[in-house]
Amino acid sequence: MLLGAGGGTAWFVAQSGDPEPVAAASPEAAVAEAAVPEWSVPLAGHGSMDFTTGMAFASWLTDTTVIRAQKDGVLAYTLNTGKRAWGTPSPGDQLCGATPEVSADAVAAIAYVTDGRCGQLAGLDTTTGKVTWKTVIASEKSSVSNSLAVPSIMSTADMAVVEVDNTLTSYRLSDGGKAWTWSPPDSCYLQDANSAPDRVVILLDCHSGSNSVQVLHPTTGRVAGKYPIGDLPLTNGVLSARPIVIHRQIRGEDTFTVYASTGKVSEFSAGEADTRSLNSVALVQGGHERRTYAVHGDRLYLATKLEHMPDDGGGYRNKALAFDIKTGRRLWESTGTHDTPLSYIRADEQGLLALEVGDWRTLPPRLVRFDPATGKAQALATLPLKYGTEADRGQVYERDGAVIIVPWTSVASKNAVSFIDTDSS
Repeated sequence: MLLGAGGGTAWFVAQSGDPEPVAAASPEAAVAEAAVPEWSVPLAGHGSMDFTTGMAFASWLTDTTVIRAQKDGVLAYTLNTGKRAWGTPSPGDQLCGATPEVSADAVAAIAYVTDGRCGQLAGLDTTTGKVTWKTVIASEKSSVSNSLAVPSIMSTADMAVVEVDNTLTSYRLSDGGKAWTWSPPDSCYLQDANSAPDRVVILLDCHSGSNSVQVLHPTTGRVAGKYPIGDLPLTNGVLSARPIVIHRQIRGEDTFTVYASTGKVSEFSAGEADTRSLNSVALVQGGHERRTYAVHGDRLYLATKLEHMPDDGGGYRNKALAFDIKTGRRLWESTGTHDTPLSYIRADEQGLLALEVGDWRTLPPRLVRFDPATGKAQALATLPLKYGTEADRGQVYERDGAVIIVPWTSVASKNAVSFIDTDSS
């Protein structure tokens, strides 16, 4: 099921025959038309049990477009009209990964399948959709039938860093050339890795007991910092690379350790935090996992695990948590303005910006901001009810009052992209 649908759906990427946004007309009329307050694009696979057909591997927001790297190719939509800016079908059978971010030169990398393996990487100009280079990368064969093993792909310093089989390999986004390769020492295993523009952070499990957090220089791959860490239980990972935040589940509690260049800064427990992968899909093994958190300055924002609300029609909610990463002290806990899951957008000087997901019955989504000092939630805008649950497992952006939702799969979503200008809708 996973590998068989790629060739058929690619036609929709290359042609103009795919469903257009609800508020848009023909794809040729593009940027010159007046802006519309709301538009959406239907998501392939919605309403079926096939959650892989319309799955996304990355999304990117530029000055003028929102771009979705999905199974059959990459699609860009003009923000103010929802019209198709460009569409690039997968160079192979299907896409199987992409860089989380776009470089300063507007280049991203996409991975794609040939001969049943996710073993090809290509550069993509996100202003035009043109494929600029191709190269072969290491790949693994899935151990589960009808599934696909995919690499973890990260972005740093205008490079794509690919993790396959305990090894990191960095490729220049400008031309696809290999910049560096890193492998762990003997008797050590790469547990997890994450990246920021100026570093790659790895979590190393060694049989000798000398487990460590290591920082690699983004352009050379050389070790630029090494910090000891204690036991690594089964559940662990690099939550954030800047600042460095390591997650471990110790004695049933989610524990977070913060490091700076001087070493360990703090370590604290968040009880049972929401550390589920937002972009995991059945039948796909591996990939760079996205989790619910935001960070700004000395504030780390986490979320509690989803809690069932039996008195509210069987819905769920979680709570926002704020921690001082210098001391590990929990500053506050907040439920927002309604009992509903939260999808984090970003953190800044004004606090935590999030979207209350809502539902499709009575509770519309809300754009809210949590005060950084107190956690008090302020409702900024209410979205139409029909967008309820769209952000349950998705990437959410906000720009000048406009909310853009890009779900990862059709598990709880009808749309591949939703755009709502809250100032005018």
